[in-house]
Amino acid sequence: MPVNGTPRVPERFAIDWVRIGEGGKLYSGDGSKVEDFAYYGTEVLSVAPGTVANVYDEARTQVPNADPTGINTENIGGDMVAVDIGEGRYAFYAHMRPGSIRVKLGDRVKTGQVIGLLGNTGNTTAPHLHFHVMDGPSPLDANGLPYVFRAFRSTGTLGNEAAFETGATAEVTPRLAGDYEAALPLNNQVVDFE
Repeated sequence: MPVNGTPRVPERFAIDWVRIGEGGKLYSGDGSKVEDFAYYGTEVLSVAPGTVANVYDEARTQVPNADPTGINTENIGGDMVAVDIGEGRYAFYAHMRPGSIRVKLGDRVKTGQVIGLLGNTGNTTAPHLHFHVMDGPSPLDANGLPYVFRAFRSTGTLGNEAAFETGATAEVTPRLAGDYEAALPLNNQVVDFE
């Protein structure tokens, strides 16, 4: 996607994080309210130390399971934070809850520090944390960079993504189950960091 005349691929290594809830469901009820998603409002933690390089905290909550409205290039990531983690890398956290961002431009953050709460703002159809690492502080005017997690355990792969997103119970297959080090989870891989 060209931005200011330069081709950009900001989300090349992005992950949209959701949590499988009780009974293996994404949400309770009909999924039309953010409160139907048990993980809505979960603390968003900084993955690394750094300096806050970009903050947007003016987005409104979108209705889950509906097309987002009022999206433009400024608010596409919703309420978001970009942290300069050094060596030309920026950690990007998007779609946070309105009024929940706990840092401001120029703040120093530590690994594990709460920077906001998971929400459903910007270009989104359900509460989730959009995360990736990029080469600049702008959600669009940057390129995605590869990154890894120190370690995680996978219980397998979600086998029914489309049905899961519409309220079905998660069907986790054993594909890709195991312990991982210095790796990036693959699409629909179910992970546990504890």
